Amino acid sequence: MLSMDDIKYIKRLYEKEELSIREIMRRTGYHYETVRKYLDMEDFNEPMYPPKESVSLLDPLKPIIDQWLLDDLKAPRKQRHTAKRVFERLQEEYPEQLEVKLRTVQYYVSYKKKEIYKSQQKARLPLYHPPGEAQVDFGHFSYINNSGDMVDALKLTVSFPYSNQAYCQIFGGENQQCLLQGMRNIFEHIGKVPNRILFDNLSSAVAHMGNGHNRTLTDGFERFMAHYKFEAAFCNGAAGWEKGNVENKVGYERRNMFVPIPTILDFNQFNQSLFIACEKDAKREHYAKKISIESLFQEDLQEMLTINPVAYEIFLLEPRKTDNYAKVTFDNNLYSSSPRYAKENVYVKASSDKVWILNDSYEVIMEHPRLYGNGLESMKWLPYIDLMSRRPAAMKYTEFYHQLPDNWQKYLSKQNADGKRKGLTSLYTMLQKHDMRTAEDALAFAISNGVKDADSILAAYRTLTSGVQQMQPMQLGCNVISMPSFTTNNNKYDSLFGQEVSV
Repeated sequence: MLSMDDIKYIKRLYEKEELSIREIMRRTGYHYETVRKYLDMEDFNEPMYPPKESVSLLDPLKPIIDQWLLDDLKAPRKQRHTAKRVFERLQEEYPEQLEVKLRTVQYYVSYKKKEIYKSQQKARLPLYHPPGEAQVDFGHFSYINNSGDMVDALKLTVSFPYSNQAYCQIFGGENQQCLLQGMRNIFEHIGKVPNRILFDNLSSAVAHMGNGHNRTLTDGFERFMAHYKFEAAFCNGAAGWEKGNVENKVGYERRNMFVPIPTILDFNQFNQSLFIACEKDAKREHYAKKISIESLFQEDLQEMLTINPVAYEIFLLEPRKTDNYAKVTFDNNLYSSSPRYAKENVYVKASSDKVWILNDSYEVIMEHPRLYGNGLESMKWLPYIDLMSRRPAAMKYTEFYHQLPDNWQKYLSKQNADGKRKGLTSLYTMLQKHDMRTAEDALAFAISNGVKDADSILAAYRTLTSGVQQMQPMQLGCNVISMPSFTTNNNKYDSLFGQEVSV
């Protein structure tokens, strides 16, 4: 068939310019039958021809392949047929009927898998998102810590599908304390609470999945819901698309707010900067409604709940027993307490970023940053140093002494009992305001300047932490006059003793 431009040209020559068919043939170069055909054509509907079925040497084996692939739907994903495995089975089980190469089998298996898995997908209905509702999800990201290492962490995003506004907060993990703290931070920032929030079936909220839509929620999550009075909804199993707005936002924030990879020294400070970044992003136009996101978010806020003026305290409280060194294991990590609590029953109180060791009266023994990982340790030396300073002679026989940094071990090992006591007292003073790394630096600084007594180490520490610029030793020029040495003679002073002095 000719192109529509060619057909219109033929008709224009005949109908508008009134040329003969012979002249049209001369101008276009088409045969008489072609010109006549398109001059007489009145129906320009596009014809629909059924596809021609091609015959393949693989046709006799296709029903067998189809059944293998259908059976795969019940098998684990990693134990399903590849095209190569299909070909190998055909070679083994149907060698006389197999008349094609691997490539032909690969083409067919690829086509058939798409057909089968497409048929398994359920149609998705467009979802309606009224103002005042929210969705919540976690997402991974990477950052550079204060040691210069790249590490992974979690980002909690709360999105508002009606306006497409979203806020995010970062945490070391995705436990219940992180989930609730992130939500509370966002509630307090916007001054309102969404009336309905959609969640995935995350373990920090759902303790048990029952039949159908039955779920048993965790006690902490139910208390949080009751405190802020929002309704919680949960996605159907394997239906994460139901909260597609927040999933899109998780990726959008990662691409736009975490590229290049940020250096993060303080999570709380960075979280405050994320609020600013999210509100700056909301000044852009909504992708469909063609007005600003921040304007639409005002409609969201109007439909939200009034926030409870009483802040909800978010923590986990669990009983523990300390080991011989008064350390306690929590969440696969080790935290110190105080030597006096060795082999004692204590409580661990944990928030999203802190861990407190409490005695049986819930008094704080020690506070730590919360560790995220496995086999990590947070050691607070203050109570252990205090104990060792009161018993310096027994210091080298304690486990705590051998856990001290190398430079402090070497320094203390060279001191007498009084020197050990003074050195430990200086170390105790430093650790009241700073960490062990600062104490290591102070000792190294003092030794590099040729002083090793405890007072000088303490002076070096104050120099390092005062913010005063360290002065380099003055180098004298070669034109400085050398002075003769002078030796004192006290003989004349001594001769006065025994003489009577008149007044």
